Amino acid sequence: MARGYAVVDVETTGLAAHGSDRVVEVAVVHLDLEGSVTGEWCTLVNPARDLGPQRIHRITAAEVRHAPSFHRIAGALAGQLAGRVLVAHNLGFDARFLAAEFDRAGVRVPVAAEAGLCTMRLADHYLPDRAGRSLRACCDAAGVSLTDAHSALHDAHAAAALFAGYLRSAGRPEPWSDLLHDAASTPWPRLPPDEATLVRRGEAVGPRFLGRVSAELIGLRLRRDDLVVFTGEMAEPRDVLVARALASGLRVNSGYVTRQTRLLVAADPDSLSSKARRAQAYGVPIVTEDGFDRMLAAMADGIGRKDHRTEWCGGS
Repeated sequence: MARGYAVVDVETTGLAAHGSDRVVEVAVVHLDLEGSVTGEWCTLVNPARDLGPQRIHRITAAEVRHAPSFHRIAGALAGQLAGRVLVAHNLGFDARFLAAEFDRAGVRVPVAAEAGLCTMRLADHYLPDRAGRSLRACCDAAGVSLTDAHSALHDAHAAAALFAGYLRSAGRPEPWSDLLHDAASTPWPRLPPDEATLVRRGEAVGPRFLGRVSAELIGLRLRRDDLVVFTGEMAEPRDVLVARALASGLRVNSGYVTRQTRLLVAADPDSLSSKARRAQAYGVPIVTEDGFDRMLAAMADGIGRKDHRTEWCGGS
């Protein structure tokens, strides 16, 4: 019989597990066979790229800059999962990302949706009157508290409480007893112990990266035909920002940063994206979306004053 359950949650840079997206936070909550919490494990993960929809997971580049890569936590995470039945809300999503990250680390692990339990799918049986399929909707229907949604550890604890309720309703023997037996007998690769320091969100991570040049700090003013580049998922759609830049007389390169780039506009000024790294190498100033708006306003104001002076001189 398995040692119990490993309830997992991952926060990611996007949806493409086998593409360019990566895990940026992973949490595991252990439940025994009765549904009681016996332990927890969590860390941020440095994805070596931009963080994607930061408005959702709220993780900053400054936080993950000193976090371990997935490769460095693979052994510790495998130890958290081995011998247990994997549980998650929307397990297919979490299992795909975990399997893909282990594959990139050169490790094949028995992580698959069909070998675990999905609290979202089980809700069809145990919470038939819920208002929706989301973790929030299921927790509300079950009377489970969910605080700080889209934080991996909080979501994992909420899913664990949800699953504990399913366990009580299911009784013994569990309808998924075959999974418990399989988990106990499924071999996992022997990985060397990890020495990586785990980093949780909100912990002190040291000073923000000092290698970038702040456009606002150096008082950079934009001029017509200056070349700007964007990186990261902004509050406004990218095409709106591009259109605003073009309407102001700027040029936009959506692909990459060159030495001719005048400014990089970043969703997160401490971004780990390849564009941000190249900007830092070239000394290209980086500014936030709000800062870019202020620079466009200053640019328009400067052009307006110039036009006003020209008109006044012509009429004298």
